[in-house]
Amino acid sequence: MSWKRICNGLLGPDIPVHLRDDFTLLTARHMRGQARLLFVGFILSLPMVVLGASPGAGPLVAYGLPAAIFVLCALALASVARPLAPSATAEEARKTIDTLWQLCLLAAALGSLWCVASWASAPVEVRLYYPAIMSLGALMLSYCLMAVRSVAMSVLLVTLGPVACVLAGTGATMDRVLAVSILIAVGFQMVMMVRHQQLLVSLVEERHKSGELARRDPLTGLANRRALIEQFEGFADSGASLRLMVIDIDRFKRINDRFGHDMGDRVLQTIATVLLSHARGDICAARLGGEEFAMLSRSDALDPALALQLLREIRTSEMPHGEAVTASIGVADAVVTQAEDWTALYGQADRALYRAKDEGRDRVEAFEKDAAAQARTPSRPARQA
Repeated sequence: MSWKRICNGLLGPDIPVHLRDDFTLLTARHMRGQARLLFVGFILSLPMVVLGASPGAGPLVAYGLPAAIFVLCALALASVARPLAPSATAEEARKTIDTLWQLCLLAAALGSLWCVASWASAPVEVRLYYPAIMSLGALMLSYCLMAVRSVAMSVLLVTLGPVACVLAGTGATMDRVLAVSILIAVGFQMVMMVRHQQLLVSLVEERHKSGELARRDPLTGLANRRALIEQFEGFADSGASLRLMVIDIDRFKRINDRFGHDMGDRVLQTIATVLLSHARGDICAARLGGEEFAMLSRSDALDPALALQLLREIRTSEMPHGEAVTASIGVADAVVTQAEDWTALYGQADRALYRAKDEGRDRVEAFEKDAAAQARTPSRPARQA
């Protein structure tokens, strides 16, 4: 195993690219919750720090460093007063982690300075109390921050590194015993960090899989209506010009009646394969329900000529029941700016689809915006398949 691989393993798990943003958001929320308890605990323990400071260390160590730690903890508590919003981005989560990291490193450095200064100026018979106190605080600190392994490790290094080095360099047996004990505790803590983050990665993976399943049509593997509307809402946020194609299989009920629903399902899967072959980039292919499908994307990405190509490919595809299948397509375009625009756009495409059915099927009709065209297209009566 190379040193590079070892270092990468110590600093953090190898997160798959498609999970990194979700993992960052999860760890930031976890870290914020733990950090609140951590900084409150630090503030409550500061009177003991002042009381326990070595008299020979001077007022700067006895009072100045605890006061500085108090200020840092107060700032940290203010920075995590509000939880991350449900709509927070991964970039916002990274900024939260970086801010907490910096505050924790400063607090750890001040605590380590207090420990070493107090240890150096204390009588020999009470010196060991200071590294012991520091070890407890450092392990608690790293435990609360272990959601982000690189943060926890750097805090451990800054907090206990100088303490262990000072103890190991005195030559006294008990000092060395304590130094080795600290290193053992750090090693154990690192193992726990690895296990903790593996669990977090597994949790994010399971959430991702559940989210994918919730947005997929189980029969065809296409996006479902929920996923299509979510894609629409993403486009609407940017005020995009969109094109929606609604595709409906002609006389599908006859296929189910003559060949059975299992054969009908296989026909749906064949149609889905045709649509999926054109779902590239931002183009979303979805099954809306029954024998109705849709293609959605920006107007400049979804060529209107694709509708005619889809009709041809569906008509000429080899179907599992041995007969040709045709479809009708309604097309609508609109500039959308809000999620509520979905109802209007879908209604327009659906009326165009109704007209394609009414005028002979196996054809494409585009929604006409003039009043005369709208008057000829009723608002979705019960159409025949």
